[in-house]
Amino acid sequence: MAEKKTKTIEENMIRLNEINNLMGDSSIKLEESFKLYKEGVELVEKCKKQLADVEKQIVILEEQGNKNE
Repeated sequence: MAEKKTKTIEENMIRLNEINNLMGDSSIKLEESFKLYKEGVELVEKCKKQLADVEKQIVILEEQGNKNE
């Protein structure tokens, strides 16, 4: 079974931008628009989690740096 590659936050943000541009297209059908919206919501949640994980790592590094001072 192939391993699913986790996309970087940068890749997710690029896709969110693409979705935003597509959603602005008045020729897009409602069903496709809904699929894009759903994908966008899922990507936003992934980005929030990725940012929270990075923030936790920064806090840990800062705490370790303060202990070494």
